[in-house]
Amino acid sequence: MKLYLKVLKYIKPYWIMVILSFTSSILFAVINAFSIWMISSLFSTIMKTRTNPLNVEPTGISINNKLENITNQLIGNGPQIDQLKMLCFILLITFIIKNFFFIINRISLSFIGNRMIMDIRNHLFSHLQNLPLSFFHKNKSGELLSIIMNDVSRMRASFTLTLQSLINEPISMIIILFMLLITNVKMTVYVLFTIPIAAIIITKLGQSIRRKSMRSSKQIAGLINIFQETISGIRIVKAFIMEKFETKKFLKENKKYYKLTFKQENTGTLTIPINDLIGISLGVMLLWIGGREVLVLKTLDPDGFIRYILFLFAMLQPARKLGSINAQIQTGLASAERVFNIIDTKSNILNPKKPLIKKSFTNNILFNKVSFKYERSNNTSLNNISVKINKGESLALVGSSGSGKSTFVDLIPRFYEINSGEILIDNVNIKNINLEDLRSLMGIVTQDTILFNDSIINNISYGQPEATFEEIKLASKTANALEFIEKLPNGFNSTIGEKGTLLSGGQKQRLSIARAILKNPEILILDEATSALDTESEKKVQNAIEKLVENRTVIVIAHRLSTIINADQILVLNDGELMELGTHDELIKNNGHYKNLYDIQFNQN
Repeated sequence: MKLYLKVLKYIKPYWIMVILSFTSSILFAVINAFSIWMISSLFSTIMKTRTNPLNVEPTGISINNKLENITNQLIGNGPQIDQLKMLCFILLITFIIKNFFFIINRISLSFIGNRMIMDIRNHLFSHLQNLPLSFFHKNKSGELLSIIMNDVSRMRASFTLTLQSLINEPISMIIILFMLLITNVKMTVYVLFTIPIAAIIITKLGQSIRRKSMRSSKQIAGLINIFQETISGIRIVKAFIMEKFETKKFLKENKKYYKLTFKQENTGTLTIPINDLIGISLGVMLLWIGGREVLVLKTLDPDGFIRYILFLFAMLQPARKLGSINAQIQTGLASAERVFNIIDTKSNILNPKKPLIKKSFTNNILFNKVSFKYERSNNTSLNNISVKINKGESLALVGSSGSGKSTFVDLIPRFYEINSGEILIDNVNIKNINLEDLRSLMGIVTQDTILFNDSIINNISYGQPEATFEEIKLASKTANALEFIEKLPNGFNSTIGEKGTLLSGGQKQRLSIARAILKNPEILILDEATSALDTESEKKVQNAIEKLVENRTVIVIAHRLSTIINADQILVLNDGELMELGTHDELIKNNGHYKNLYDIQFNQN
């Protein structure tokens, strides 16, 4: 129930439409009950050829009698054919008005339901943007894609339809139940007795459906993940002749998904016949009880009994709909649970309550006894690291894979929170700086080139949409990318494909560098930025980077030690520990870890 209330909170902005829908639903139900009452008058008044010969006292309460008087006044006291004519006219007008309110109700509920689901998907996507990188390390992209597309779509299918039923059907049932009550109290007690029994049965089925739906949602996420990994790594799949293996793996998981969905749908199918069985059992029981009182005991008015049966079977229709939507509700709730598990996830990277506004970098960056360990990891990635990087200086990070170099640079823009120590910029703890201001000071070129399926100009100006074409062109030239861009058929307007698949590795890397150059940051972080470039391009880009060092702080991660010889400081890491710190010449003289790495690379070359 709490989960369903969470979903319904998204209705709040559309309360006017809710009132309109609720009002139209009540009016529809009232007019529908009135039409049933008028139809019953066809048998109890117009087609009646004799007065009650049983001398049975009128059943029901005074409201029933008053409604009968109103009916008689509407259809008149003239000849039966005139009464029939009036009844037909009243029914025609009634059904026109009833369907007018039906249309208003459905349109307003459709608007509410679809807007509500749109808002949930928007909220989910924007929330994902604000979660820390650690969240994405713990959750597969295929599963997140499945949740935002499949689970939200299931919520839309479930809640858009069930919202209509949960408003319309209960109102119709309550009004018809009221009509049953004023027609005959005794038999209505039997009706009320069956409602809890039906509710218990349908609830048990719903719980089973929800469990199966949750399992099938997780399974389809696994399928999407297999598909995504296989397609993105299709070159490796083909190179290692693993097509049959990947197909077999997919077929196996797909069969599991089929079994889960088949069981889920079979369980949902049971709700319709169970509802029908309960309804027809109730109808047969009341037919027997009421018919016996009319024919044998002569304690029930035949006219009242006919009217009662008409209302009873009219109530079974909304009751049947209400029971059958339980399967849809449970499917929607299973999906909603996965959606709200993400929405309820809190980020540990937050702005302070009173953030310091900082628009410039003037002095230095200081790591003061910084230690960090990734979640679910037993090993410390950085341990007690202390280093100062002055404005305008370049710091190079050296070490084997897994030594902590990328972790070091990821801590500066607060992609992760450190476990102990502090990182200061201009003597201010970065935790106290406005997060947007902090990251706006930096330009980052990652080891894995991230580009979007868009034009070259939009990829370079990503984050700087106000940049002029001349600025974009200059950044491209500085990054040694202008030459190949101008050779493309559409130049800067060329679309580069998903993840830049239409470009070579070196071309993609140079676009990424151009993007960072255009941002013109005061702090430039290059995470193995030249790793994908050929020797000639690397030399040109390295020259461009050296030009950028002036009045700029540059932090470089590089495996090729020849590219960092002129760095102001070289920090050598090994298993998260600070091994050495100094210039190239100083570290060579120390004859330590750096000298060993340098000799290995020099001898290999």
